[in-house]
Amino acid sequence: MTYIPPHKYNKNEVKMKKLLLCLVLFYLLDFSVYCQTTEPVKPASPHIFHNIGWNVLNSVTYNYGLNFVGAGLGTWGMIESGIDWKWRNLVFDNDLLSQISHPAMLTGYIVPIATPLTFLVFGKALEDEKLVVAASALTQTLILTMAIQSPLKMITGRRDPGLQNNNYYEKVYDADDFSGVFNWFNMDFHSGWPSGHTANAFSAAAAVTQIYDNIWIKVGAYTYATLIGLGTTVHAHWASEVIAGALIGYAIGKTVGISYQRFLDKNEETEPISFYFTPRSAGIVIRM
Repeated sequence: MTYIPPHKYNKNEVKMKKLLLCLVLFYLLDFSVYCQTTEPVKPASPHIFHNIGWNVLNSVTYNYGLNFVGAGLGTWGMIESGIDWKWRNLVFDNDLLSQISHPAMLTGYIVPIATPLTFLVFGKALEDEKLVVAASALTQTLILTMAIQSPLKMITGRRDPGLQNNNYYEKVYDADDFSGVFNWFNMDFHSGWPSGHTANAFSAAAAVTQIYDNIWIKVGAYTYATLIGLGTTVHAHWASEVIAGALIGYAIGKTVGISYQRFLDKNEETEPISFYFTPRSAGIVIRM
């Protein structure tokens, strides 16, 4: 066997690699520090990454974090009380409820993408700033909701209620209560806790009704979100996962909606430290 000596690094090589690494990191992050003595120039219309750093933080801390705490405690309570298992058995093989499950699941995939696109197209065509802003808000809402709920699913790995037979689920007959089964860190972002369809629906409803303060829009948006949630409980999710998704989605949508509403009202608060994200860069702005 031929002996291969370990590679010997000279000092200049190490320095060059460190310098190259620093340059790459600075390019990727585009880290910037600004000393501002005047008001920053605001864009004509906010993009989908508008104030996204603070919106992430404020979504989690919205209502003092009680939405996320309530999602967790509510799930625990519904498992321990047997409500999850009782609802699962109630909808099991219920032909009437089963009829709404597939349309609800399909709608839950299409509407979150189609709605902001529709708002953007009509907003540009009609030169309606509010529609364009709402399109950006809905897009950011979808991004944040997916970014928050997907890791939660991958971490908790909760077993599905076994209500359907398809490529993703298997119908389970004559079983003991398994509503409390969690396969922690199974890395499956498709199913589990919380309900992604419900979170997306309620986040969109909360965002659009924050921007459009109209009773009929509120009734329509939250009726849609509720039907999506109900549909998932007869297809892929436990009832507690739907409630958790609604609480988490509402916190995200409300936060993003407030952020974009402030832009429309021209009364955005200038934070001393803010985050920014663009498709090619990310960084921190420090105003002094």
